[in-house]
Amino acid sequence: MRTFSDEEREQIREQLIQTGQELVLTYGPTKTTVKDITDPVGIAKPTFYQFFDAKADLYLVILERESRTFLENVHDALDGVEDPQEGLERLFWCYVEFGEENPFIQQLVIEGNYQDIIGDGSWDTLDEIQREMWSELIPLIEDLQERCDGPLTEMDLLTISGLMSASLGWLMVHKAEYEQYEAELEMIDEGYYDHIQETMISVLANGLTSPA
Repeated sequence: MRTFSDEEREQIREQLIQTGQELVLTYGPTKTTVKDITDPVGIAKPTFYQFFDAKADLYLVILERESRTFLENVHDALDGVEDPQEGLERLFWCYVEFGEENPFIQQLVIEGNYQDIIGDGSWDTLDEIQREMWSELIPLIEDLQERCDGPLTEMDLLTISGLMSASLGWLMVHKAEYEQYEAELEMIDEGYYDHIQETMISVLANGLTSPA
């Protein structure tokens, strides 16, 4: 079996990650094979397993990187924001952008390819990625809670996460249906989806941070 220097290993690993991401976005997780990933990199299929135990482990590295980018965007969006309602709105918008503008997250969540991408043996790793993401979000959310007088102050993080998923996440999953309404129903103007989304974010943020 061929051996590689540390520098070569790092280069090959990065090429595998980039190639894997491009292919899964083009063909989907089930139609992308390990050989499809290794051929452009110039290594044999068995060599792939010197770098990753399974295709799902490569996808999880991609997810971890995308999650890191999301966290960086949240930090930037909340930096210097004093008003808790504005801060919560910005957090919601980061969540929406993560779901709508990230092609990999589209594959993973919006198109429902969770099982195909994660596989059967990598759920512990997925759980770790999610826990690490929430560990960074917790101080930001707690800061918003301390500066508002609304229901947000008494909410646990699981409830806040559930609210985002059940409202904004649900809306994103059904975006195509809203856009179809715009195209087919005369009573619905263009931009209906965006209007609903903006209204939902504003109403949620206001309701959670304002005194009852």
